[in-house]
Amino acid sequence: MRITAEPLPQRQVQLEIEVEPERHNEAIEKAYRKLAPRVRIPGFRPGKAPRPLIEKQLGRQRLLHEAMEILVPDVYKEAIEEQKLDPVASPELEVLSHEPFVLKATVPLKPHVDLGDYKSLRVPRPPVSISEQRVEDTLTTLRRRYGTIEPVDRPAQKGDIIRGTISVEVDGSKLYEQSDIEYRLSDDSLRSLPGLAGAIVGLSKGADETRKVQVPEDFEDKRLAGKEVTYHIVVEEVKEERLAELNDEFAREVGEGFASLDELKDRLRSDLLAAEEDEARHAYQHEVIEALVAQAKFEYPSVLLEREIDRVLEEQANLDPRDPRAQELYISRIGKSEQEVRDEVREMAEARLRRSLVLTRFAEAENISVTHEEIDAEIDRMAASAGDQADTIRRVFGTESGHATIENTLLTRKTLERLVELASAGSPAEAPEAPKPAKKRRSAPREAGQD
Repeated sequence: MRITAEPLPQRQVQLEIEVEPERHNEAIEKAYRKLAPRVRIPGFRPGKAPRPLIEKQLGRQRLLHEAMEILVPDVYKEAIEEQKLDPVASPELEVLSHEPFVLKATVPLKPHVDLGDYKSLRVPRPPVSISEQRVEDTLTTLRRRYGTIEPVDRPAQKGDIIRGTISVEVDGSKLYEQSDIEYRLSDDSLRSLPGLAGAIVGLSKGADETRKVQVPEDFEDKRLAGKEVTYHIVVEEVKEERLAELNDEFAREVGEGFASLDELKDRLRSDLLAAEEDEARHAYQHEVIEALVAQAKFEYPSVLLEREIDRVLEEQANLDPRDPRAQELYISRIGKSEQEVRDEVREMAEARLRRSLVLTRFAEAENISVTHEEIDAEIDRMAASAGDQADTIRRVFGTESGHATIENTLLTRKTLERLVELASAGSPAEAPEAPKPAKKRRSAPREAGQD
C-alpha cells in the first residue's frame, strides 16, 4: 500500500492511498462471495454460479463498489496508524480510481492550541464588598413584605397604591386602556407611560381627570417619542403602604426569627456578601478564561465548529440530538434557510469552542486529572444532600455515563480553580468576612439575595 500525505490548513491532512492490485482483487473476490447468494441464475443453486456470470448479471461496477466497502475501513485505519495521525472526526473520502484502487481521505486532526506564556497571565481581581445601603434596601423590602396596605382618604402621593382605570391616547387614537388595575405610584413602576405618575399625584378617590403630557424626543417607545399623550384617569381608591416598624420585634417575625434587629442585619449582610462573592467569582472566572483565549493561538478543523453550532441550536431550540430530523424541522418552522440559522449562532459557537479548547489544553499543561476516589466522594456528597433521593442519585451516577458526567464536572472545577489561582496571584486580598450570625443558624429570608 502506497501512501502520500499532504498537510492542509485548519489542522487537516490529505492522504492519497493506493492499494496493491492483489489486495484489491482479494476484496473483489470477497465481494463476489458476499453477493453471489443473493443472485438467482438459472441452472445454479444460490451462491454457486461462477463469478463471470455473477459479474455479468450485476455489472462490474457493483462488484467494485462492494469491494470498496470492504477495503476502505481497513485501508483507512492502516493509513492512520502508519502516518501516526490523531483524527477527531470521520474523514471525507473520495475514490479517485477503482482500478487501480486509489482512495483520497481528508482527515480532521486534533486541534492545536498554543497557550503562550500562560503562567504569567494576571487578571486583577477586585475586592467584593457590600454597602450599608444594600443592607438597608433589603430591610426595606422585608418591611414592605411584613407591612400593611390600607385605604386613605387624602390626595394621592408618590409611593401610594392606586386602583382605577387608565386610558392612553396618541394622535387621536387609543393606544392603551385598562380597567380596575392596581399599580404603585412611582416613576419606576410607570416608566413606560411618561409623566403619568406626576399627573396622578394630588388626585383623590373618585377623581375622573384628563391630563396631557409632552413626551421627550428621545423616549425609548417610538410610538410616544416627541408626541403629546393624553391620559384619562379614574381613581377608584388610594391606598397607603405602611412599612413594618424597624425594631427587635420585627426581627423576630422575619424567617424563623432573629433575636434582635442587629442579628437580622448581620445575617442579611452575610448573605448579601455571599451572594455577591458567588456572582463575582463566576464573573472573574469568565474574565480569566477570556484573557487566556485572547492570548492563545488556535488551529482546528472546521468540523469542530460545525459540531458546536449543532449543539448551540440543540440547546436554543431544545432539540433532541438523537433525532436526525429535529434540526431540519426546527429550521423549516422558523422560516429561515439553514445557512442563515447557522450563521446567526456561528460567533457564539466559535467563542464557546475556543473557551473549551483553551480549558482542555490548560488542564493538559497543568496535568490536572480526576481520580476514581474523587468521583466516589462527589457522589457521596451529592447523595448525602439529596435526602430521600439519595438512592436515586447513587443509581443514576453509579453508571459508566454517570461517572463520566461527574468526572467532567470535577475536571472543569479543578481546572478553573487552578486557572484562577494563577491569574489572581498578587491580586488584592479578598474582602473581610462579614460578621457571623448567631451560633444557632436560622433560615435566612429569600430577600437576602439567595437563590
